[in-house]
Amino acid sequence: MTRRPAALLALELRTQWRQGVPAAVLGLAAFWSALLVLLPVPAARAATPYLLFVEVVTVGTLFAGALTVTDRSTGAAAALAVSPARPWERIAARSAPLAGLTTLGALPVMVAGGRAGQIGAGLPAIALSGLLLLAVAAGVAARQDEFVGFMVALAGPVALLLAVPLAVSVGLLNGVVWYATPTTGALMLLRGDAPYPAGLLLGYLAVWAAAALGYATWRLRAGQDVAPGRAAVHVRALPDRPRWLVFPRADLRNITRDTMLAAVALSPLLLALALRFGYPPLAGWLQRTGGPDLTSYEPVLAMLAVAVHVPVSFGMTGALIVLDDLEDGTLAVVRTSPLGVPRYLAYRLAAVTLLSAAGLAVAAPLSGLVPASATGALVLAVPLGPLVTLATLAVARSRVQGATADKVLALPVYLPVAAWWLGGPAGWALAPLPTYWIVRSWPGPDPLHLLGGLACLAAWLIPLACRVSRRLG
Repeated sequence: MTRRPAALLALELRTQWRQGVPAAVLGLAAFWSALLVLLPVPAARAATPYLLFVEVVTVGTLFAGALTVTDRSTGAAAALAVSPARPWERIAARSAPLAGLTTLGALPVMVAGGRAGQIGAGLPAIALSGLLLLAVAAGVAARQDEFVGFMVALAGPVALLLAVPLAVSVGLLNGVVWYATPTTGALMLLRGDAPYPAGLLLGYLAVWAAAALGYATWRLRAGQDVAPGRAAVHVRALPDRPRWLVFPRADLRNITRDTMLAAVALSPLLLALALRFGYPPLAGWLQRTGGPDLTSYEPVLAMLAVAVHVPVSFGMTGALIVLDDLEDGTLAVVRTSPLGVPRYLAYRLAAVTLLSAAGLAVAAPLSGLVPASATGALVLAVPLGPLVTLATLAVARSRVQGATADKVLALPVYLPVAAWWLGGPAGWALAPLPTYWIVRSWPGPDPLHLLGGLACLAAWLIPLACRVSRRLG
């Protein structure tokens, strides 16, 4: 009886290790810990609960969904469905290691952020919240054959479980009724100002985590009635003329049919509106309640949320689209067509670059946080999009590997923003990373910084483009 769950757990541990999940989760935790250490103590202490809640607790959902979708597409789910393994055992074997990694990664983040006093109630809250979100992700993915479809379906429940607690924490929602969302109590425990006993909030959260595990088990059992595996792919021959319109037409069809791609295309506008109308009330509330003054941190917020995030999001999406084409056989057709892989890759990179430039052109002025003097920094930010695409494709050959690579690549992309506070040799140590030059160019256009940034980008883009072209060809 106990040998079967142990065998499933051992299999899951090997799978997650092979996919690089532990390295990604713990590496991200190390990065966030290092960033918090570099921040001023009041800012680090204020940011830590939200960083834990939004990033650390949720990171495992991506891997839970990706692994589950991969099981269905490779036939592993079909094999397990006819084995003695029960659905609840499979869900437990998948969720337990990821929940453990989430909790382990949260510990150094809490210490680095000056929240060691909340470890007693905070770690159980993180473990139970992580388990709840992981179970929801596994349940959503249990009947999805594509990773993109999983991400679209997961957006709704995760947005609800995150948005309500965040709104309560900043005073936009008041009253006990909002604590019906189980993650609200978890965030309050991480902040250290929960209005109700910790035992009551944790018990309520545990009930919801158990319910989520039951939901995931039911979805997995129901999904066994649907034939798993990849559906047959019918690839149409590429038209001869006009060749240069083949990929744009296909992308336009995908954007109109796929809600995720449409949301990504509109994300700079939505982000800018959120910053325009959400940041001033938040800054005012923090000032009224004795929180940190965010005025001095506005440049860092603008760099993270606009200058870096916008092109990086397009770059990650572009990489996932290429990996989707690789796995569904489209690239096999491209290789034998007159277009060829080099033209295909050039188009993908050009599309990411244009979308990054358009997104920054919309988000920068509309957000109200980016000064006109930062134009040079925005110019250097545009190539971050194709750079992220190439860096992901240089190390990934599947959607699961791509999702993992995107998480890991967040380290060198976002870390150089710390150069805003660093000077001298410590700051120059980040110079090999392109984001460093965005930070240095933010106060105003400096020809030396612009030339240094362009040289740094070229030093990364050229060898990565050659490597990816060889791998895809």
